[in-house]
Amino acid sequence: MTYSHTQIVPSGALVGVGALATVGALLVPGKLKLIGGALVAGLMSTFRSLTVSVNEHEIVVRFGEWLEAKHIPLVAIKGCATARMSPLHGWGIHFVGNGWLYNVYGLDAVEVELLDGSKTFIGTDQPRALCEAIMKEMVMMSPSDQ
Repeated sequence: MTYSHTQIVPSGALVGVGALATVGALLVPGKLKLIGGALVAGLMSTFRSLTVSVNEHEIVVRFGEWLEAKHIPLVAIKGCATARMSPLHGWGIHFVGNGWLYNVYGLDAVEVELLDGSKTFIGTDQPRALCEAIMKEMVMMSPSDQ
């Protein structure tokens, strides 16, 4: 593996989201409070960190300890560039108009353009290092991989 980095959401941001979720849960009637609380706890546990790994075959994007959200084969990549997302794009996994965004915190990202013209945006606090790792592995691919 040539690159692996975990971005962790600052604890203050998690506390803020948790406080908002608690207030929201208080407004929900009956047993839905328990279900809502469990859902929020699960989501906060999963989306507290984002690990991006690059190896000789693919990019792997994983949330928390278990949710492998995206695998991008290097042979499918046309190129990458650092990007700055708008605060309106938010965090999580969702379509942002010209591609899918995978992000837990912050505005920095890497835009990965695929050979089919689609784009994937990977949030990171190390955009330059991630893009360099992707480009390095693409250059090192053997001709039989391409």
